[in-house]
Amino acid sequence: MRRTARSPDVPSLTAGLVLLVLGAVLLLHQLGTLHLDFGSMAPIALGAIGAVLLASGLSRGRRER
Repeated sequence: MRRTARSPDVPSLTAGLVLLVLGAVLLLHQLGTLHLDFGSMAPIALGAIGAVLLASGLSRGRRER
């Protein structure tokens, strides 16, 4: 059986990276390096959701071609 090279799943990769960065930000907050409140956390969360949706839309458009 021959294996073919598959392209990476961009939405899953983006979601994983977003979760990694969000986890790092929250860890820095717990360590006292960053001081976050809801006013600064909401744009970070919305940006993360937007990045995942953007990657999903871009990869879907590439599959249809």
